Amino acid sequence: MKKQFILTALTLAAAAVSAAEIKDGFDGTRWSLWTPKASKAALKINKTEGNTAPGCGEITFKPGHPAGQYGCFMKRFPAGGEKTYRVTVMVRNKNPEKPGEASVAMQAYKGNKYLYQVISSGKIALDAEWSRIGMEFTQPKNADTACILLSGFGEEGTVIQFDDMTMTEVDLSKNYKDSFDALGWSFWKANDTKVTPKFDPKEGHEAKGSASIIVEEGNDKGKSGSLMRRFPVRPGKEYTLVVFVKSSGVSDNSTIGLNLQGQNAQNRFLGTGVQGTKIKAEDCRDWKRMVFTYRIPSTGKWQNCAAILVTLTAGGTQPGTVWFDDFEFFDNDEE
Repeated sequence: MKKQFILTALTLAAAAVSAAEIKDGFDGTRWSLWTPKASKAALKINKTEGNTAPGCGEITFKPGHPAGQYGCFMKRFPAGGEKTYRVTVMVRNKNPEKPGEASVAMQAYKGNKYLYQVISSGKIALDAEWSRIGMEFTQPKNADTACILLSGFGEEGTVIQFDDMTMTEVDLSKNYKDSFDALGWSFWKANDTKVTPKFDPKEGHEAKGSASIIVEEGNDKGKSGSLMRRFPVRPGKEYTLVVFVKSSGVSDNSTIGLNLQGQNAQNRFLGTGVQGTKIKAEDCRDWKRMVFTYRIPSTGKWQNCAAILVTLTAGGTQPGTVWFDDFEFFDNDEE
């Protein structure tokens, strides 16, 4: 691997900067670039172009660059252990005649000790319009620093630009909102189920950016996939889940679910069964709001409930797409 540097070597953000809200407009701040040996990527700060103001990070793939190789902006930020953060960045392909993709990832550190890497956004296809992509991650207990990696992929002549990065601490325990401009949900499906998750930066309920489940040709009846997210709860308290859904192509009688299951402090299922609500695809060809309210019982299996696993589920036998956007989770008993 090779490393190139801009302004200075990769450094920690200033201690005075709060990790609760960090913004970086690529206006001359310190970033570094990481590329594989085969890559012919060049990094610079473009001072005349940008999303909302002049100044953006730019990766250009020069002659001899192999298709699919990448260049990566890197920077470390303070990020406390067991805290959850949302990272978003505006990105575009300056030369849409050439294919271009981007991803967001993080590495967890304890001081200068590398712990592990999580890549949540995956590669997102880009065009000439600025789009917001991102991810959410929870730091391990002993971590104090996160290294954010903004990667561009393409072929010779591709130019990827990044701007207006934000890193915000989020609270999963109450009044949580997710407009799906960052991916923090995992995905599950049974074996031989022909459905796949995809972040869609162009489709959305009120603003662009949504999560989706794509049903592929040949999927069997009754088989589905689920976007999943865990939220801390307490027995006896009432919670509400909200999400907007939209379907296209999938068969009319396919069902879309908003569900939850109880888990203990070790994230093991309690055998509570699935609680939730559902809607048919024919009833949400345009955006439709789904709502489910549930009071966690304080008796029986639920008395040991420390978290709920929320699932957004879609499937069917006819190819198509189901989008999810503007999710909310809130505590009805919170004063």
